[in-house]
Formats: sequence, C-alpha cells, structure tokens
Amino acid sequence: MSLSPEKEALRSQFMSTGSTWTPALEEVLQVDPSYFAAYLKMHHAAFNRRCLPRKVQHLLILAADASCCTEYGPGIRANMAAALAAGATQAEVLETLELASVLGIHSVSCGVPLLHEVLAEEGKPAIFNGESHTWNKYQSDLKDRFTATRGYWHPGWNEVLALDPDFLEAYLAFSGEPFDERKSVFDRKTKELVYISIDSASTHMFLPGLKLHIRNAIKLGATPQEIMEVFELANLMGIHSMLEGVTTLKELTKE
Repeated sequence: MSLSPEKEALRSQFMSTGSTWTPALEEVLQVDPSYFAAYLKMHHAAFNRRCLPRKVQHLLILAADASCCTEYGPGIRANMAAALAAGATQAEVLETLELASVLGIHSVSCGVPLLHEVLAEEGKPAIFNGESHTWNKYQSDLKDRFTATRGYWHPGWNEVLALDPDFLEAYLAFSGEPFDERKSVFDRKTKELVYISIDSASTHMFLPGLKLHIRNAIKLGATPQEIMEVFELANLMGIHSMLEGVTTLKELTKE
C-alpha cells in the first residue's frame, strides 16, 4: 500500500536519522499515524542532539537489542544495517556484540552476594572475610590481572574470587576479549557506554552494574549529556511492543 504525502513525510523524517525503515514500522505508520508521529518526536530527541557519532548511536541500540535479555532479531538487523551505513566497520559491530555477550555474568554477580548473605544469616562459614581475608598468590595475581585488563575492580568480585577463582579467571578471559589491544577498536569510554546501554535497557535494568559503568564512563571522560543520550537511545526499544503487536494484529484480522 502506498503512503500518503503526510505519511511519506513522517517516513522521511524517521530515516533522516540514518535509521532503517522496516515493514513493521510501515504497518505502525499506516494503522496509527498520530502515534507514529508522537514516537518520531522521541526518536528525534534521542538522535538529534548528536552528542555521540551516528554510528555509535546505532551500535548502542544494537547492543541493547542483541543482549541475551532482549535478543530482538528485527532490531539487531535494522540497527546493524544502520550502523554499517553510518560508517561502522565489521570489527566495530563484532566488538559491540562481544561486549554485549558478557551480560550472562549477572547470574553470578547477583547470585553470589545473596549466597554470602544467606550463609551469614544461617550461621555458616563466610565466603569472604572482608579486609582480613587472605588471598593466595593465584587469587592475588588474578585480582591484579582483572584490574589491569578491565580497568577496575568491584568489591562484589571478592566473593567470586574467594569462592571460585578458576571461574573468575575464565570470565576474565571471556570478558577480556574485547579489551585485547591487538584487535580492540573502541576506546574504553565507548566500551563503558555499551555496558550502560545493555544494563539500562528495559529488558534488564541491572542497577548495580549500571551505576558501576556510569562511574567508569565519567572517570574516562564521558559527559552527562553523552550518558543521557545512551539512556534515551536504549529507551527507544519500547516501540518493540507496537512493531510486533501490530504486525500480528494485521495477520489475525486480514480478510
């Protein structure tokens, strides 16, 4: 179905941000143009301050869509295409996906502190004894390597290091891949912005990690405006409800 001049103007405005036009977006535009126009205002507000480069904007949305909490295939494809069209390299797209892939560790970073609390409440031996805890050489060296590779050490890792240092070493190898200077393409600030995107996404909202990565980004020179832009871009995933729902509605009600 062809678009009216008014709807074509809305479509053009959407694409002016470098965003990929999809059949699902067209369905939403056709069924409720005033809703689409309202969404477009928010879309433009997120994209048009341009605190971040256009390709980075789309890579940040790609990260949120590709994370294991979202895995929104149409968004992965649309934002990957938009990032490539804006000049992102294959290596930058790959690094974005690798950074997003570490999200599974939150099973551990949420679970282990709770385990530590329950052991204390039940009068069981502690996993980690605070400042008096004694690390063996393997654990001490691992802590130093983690800090050097990732650029920080969060106190929450102490319980993991005490309980299973072999796992933490394996996680360091996995999460450290995007930090390998022989192949890494992003600076550390951009990496932290990717982490902010996946932690602030509506499908995850992992507040401890979000605060940690906001702090890291600020220390690396990110401005409040840049970080706000990450939040605004991640917020755009709310449209997924309409993109998927309207398409299904059309299928179920077509004559």
